Amino acid sequence: MMELLALAAALAGILSFVYLLFLGQRSLIELWRERQANKRNASNAQADAVILASPSAVLHNLPHRSDFVGREKEKRQVHEALRSRSYLITIDGIGGIGKTCLALEVVRECLVVSQAASNSTAFNPPSKMDSSRGSSLEEKLPPNSPLAGGHGGVNGAFQPFAAFIWTSAKDHELTLNDVLDTIAFTLDYSHLAQLPLDEKRHQVAKRLQEKSCLLVVDNFETITDQGLYDFLQALPEPSKCLVTSRTQSLKQARAISIRGLAKEEAQQLIQNEASRLGLNLTPLIADERNFARFYEATGGAPLAIRWAIGQIKQRGQTLEGVLNSLHGAQGDIFEFIFQRAWALLTEPARNVLLLMPIFAYSASKAAIEAASEVHKWDLDEGLGQLVELWLLEASDHLEEAKRRYSLHPLTRAFAQSKLAQLPELERSARVRLAEFFTGLAKEAGGDQWGAWERYDEIEEEEENVFALLEWCFENGAAQAGIQLTKAVTIFLNIRGYVYEAKTFEHKAAEFARQLNQPKDLAWLLVYGIGWIEIHGGDLEKGENQIREGLKIFEALGDQQGIRDALCNWGEALRLQRNYEGALSCLLRGMSMARVANDDLHIAYFKRRLAVLAASQGNLLEAKEGLESILSIMRERYLLSLPDVLANLAHVNFRLKRYEAALEIGKEGLELAKKMKKRQTIAWVSHILSRVENACGNYQSAFNYAKRALEFFESSKLFAKTVEELKAHMQELQKKLPN
Repeated sequence: MMELLALAAALAGILSFVYLLFLGQRSLIELWRERQANKRNASNAQADAVILASPSAVLHNLPHRSDFVGREKEKRQVHEALRSRSYLITIDGIGGIGKTCLALEVVRECLVVSQAASNSTAFNPPSKMDSSRGSSLEEKLPPNSPLAGGHGGVNGAFQPFAAFIWTSAKDHELTLNDVLDTIAFTLDYSHLAQLPLDEKRHQVAKRLQEKSCLLVVDNFETITDQGLYDFLQALPEPSKCLVTSRTQSLKQARAISIRGLAKEEAQQLIQNEASRLGLNLTPLIADERNFARFYEATGGAPLAIRWAIGQIKQRGQTLEGVLNSLHGAQGDIFEFIFQRAWALLTEPARNVLLLMPIFAYSASKAAIEAASEVHKWDLDEGLGQLVELWLLEASDHLEEAKRRYSLHPLTRAFAQSKLAQLPELERSARVRLAEFFTGLAKEAGGDQWGAWERYDEIEEEEENVFALLEWCFENGAAQAGIQLTKAVTIFLNIRGYVYEAKTFEHKAAEFARQLNQPKDLAWLLVYGIGWIEIHGGDLEKGENQIREGLKIFEALGDQQGIRDALCNWGEALRLQRNYEGALSCLLRGMSMARVANDDLHIAYFKRRLAVLAASQGNLLEAKEGLESILSIMRERYLLSLPDVLANLAHVNFRLKRYEAALEIGKEGLELAKKMKKRQTIAWVSHILSRVENACGNYQSAFNYAKRALEFFESSKLFAKTVEELKAHMQELQKKLPN
């Protein structure tokens, strides 16, 4: 027995020695766990080696492509950004505009190139050790590789990556932890998902540093996790991140902003959707008017186009019904696009957005402030938030006064549906806006003869002013409409908006009559509608209107009004060939101007008297009279100079002094172009066409006549002049070589 115990003790001693020698203080269980960990690490190391060495190992978790149309310009911009040193790139735009589809298309193209590159060589994308972001891999490719340049080449359009990771916050809240897990699983480091967040972030960043990866974060605007913001902003080289967002919140990112599809692209998408759904929408595309309405209502937004076609297919709606739904912001599409954005808006931002539909066109900050009564810091913050959320689009002007803000058609429909519930708010805002534009137009000289230098400021608001005038006269705000009409009357006449001038000045005059506002009525009859009628409408009607205005000015004792009325009445009588009556009016007016030492009106009356002399055949007298006022016109009344030069060119043409007529006429034409006096441009072009014809320059004559006809036809007035020009052009065509 003692021998057995001694043997056991000896054996235990030997085993203890072996345990200490080979295992130290570790237990067998601890040794087993260590070996298992070593096996996993070896496995991961082996996987790394395979990923880096295998020619086809481009890892990704990209979703499937959807139908994609057009966007060639935007694709180039995103590819250029990916090839640049920028590591954070955003695609931003309004909801439903196609940001996700564009991102996926671009990333899929990069994937194809990456796979092709890895199959062409032992592809090892740039790492921190040997490359910086965006560097070329062309030196790693065989000399005859098709990817060595050109479209799709590594040094061409597309940037290759070792892996592509797609994450989306579309249907759920996306956190830093979610993104880190997705990266770990896509890169085949699933064990990292079990680590604590801080360690996981460190390890994932390390993997992104080892190989060039492209991380995509879709629907970034819904993310609230600050940790994810921080992670993306500290993304290690050589990896990059592509973000899609409805907001412009990543200020340091390289941004590509997208808008609606071009018309041709929208047509292609309609055809694709129609084919997919078994619909025949060829008539929609072929009908230019209906397609224009459809395109305008959807704003070229792919989601809206697909939704509209789906309504036709699934619910059997007519095109008219679908367009009404879009204009009325009816349908789940509007909830999808705008619900979250509306909830995020501050009160000032909501007030601004609500009133933006009252602008027919884009709006300046000053006009928005006047209409909304949102001021200073609140206005800046509100506009900034609306632009950031893509509810407003801002122009690229650096100067605040020139920057314009506009609505996407879908945003307009949404805001209009909200505003329709607040009619008193809309009414008061429109009246305030009319008062604002009245002040702006007066300040720019829109109601004064001679001030033209700032007319571009009024013309920038042309569509807004016309829409507002229409609203004023149709919605019981006639007083605001009258004052705004007066403020833009001279501007409309000078810039050639003769049809609009006739329409609104007639309405304003009728309301001034109804409201018993004689001074406003006389002003509109003499400077506005009467002038328009005698020059391009009903001559007799225009004369009567000017005479009525003259009587009112006489009753009011308005001396300047009397002088201007006499000048215009004399012109009306001349055009009716009542030369004696015209002379009487003009001489009376001249006498009054001299008593008042009114050099401007003296020059005007001299011009009218010279034109009257020309009408009576006294061409040399007319020539002398017009030449006598050239110097004062050049020095003090430049706005009238192109018209005086046109008169003088016409007189020289009738005197058969063609060279002088051409020289004078061309000077007048250039001045009229500078001032954008469209009616004068057409009139001088008409004269020059006659002169060139007389000189035998038939092609030049035809070109001048064509330019003149374009204006006179578009004005919807001047019927007699249009007939004369058409006949003249037909004669010229006979003289032109075939």
